[in-house]
Amino acid sequence: MFIVNYVYEDEELLEPYEWEDNDTYKQYYYLPIYKVSSKQLHDFIYARIKLMYDDYDTFVVSDGHYSIVIELNEDSIYRRGTLDYHQQNKIQKIVNTLNETNFSYIVLAEAYEKEFGLTRNERLKKMCIEEVIDEIFLTHHDLFNKLCDELNINEDNMSDNYLMLKKRLEKGYTSLHEILYHELVLKK
Repeated sequence: MFIVNYVYEDEELLEPYEWEDNDTYKQYYYLPIYKVSSKQLHDFIYARIKLMYDDYDTFVVSDGHYSIVIELNEDSIYRRGTLDYHQQNKIQKIVNTLNETNFSYIVLAEAYEKEFGLTRNERLKKMCIEEVIDEIFLTHHDLFNKLCDELNINEDNMSDNYLMLKKRLEKGYTSLHEILYHELVLKK
């Protein structure tokens, strides 16, 4: 039996450590499993695609290291889902005995890659921080300059300061993110 935690095609997959009680879960007693290349798995995770495929509406794709569940609607990905670690391990053993399947599809659009290792809450906070910084940069120049001074960012011009600040916030979730979240988002 498979327990799948689904997100819609325009949302980021949720890893088991991020699962919450109010997520969208569905149980399956059987799902077909396909071994795919790492590039195809990447497309299944990060792209809006239209498949030339008509066997099953719901199936598992895996490259032997990572697996996701795909749910189709009219030959396009409708939802993607993750499995818990125990189920992932079972699937990997099965996948190692399969030949690689090459799906035919058209990539309609690609999404940004998810930064793994962050909790759902940290990713949401990080997105809020980035949106507020973008707004401050565009509409509140004095506040943006003050923020850069406080963070010791002193590039040649405001645009360079903006790029430097974005670079500092690019990876992970640090105490700087937490401070900016409290100062820029919660006090806003």
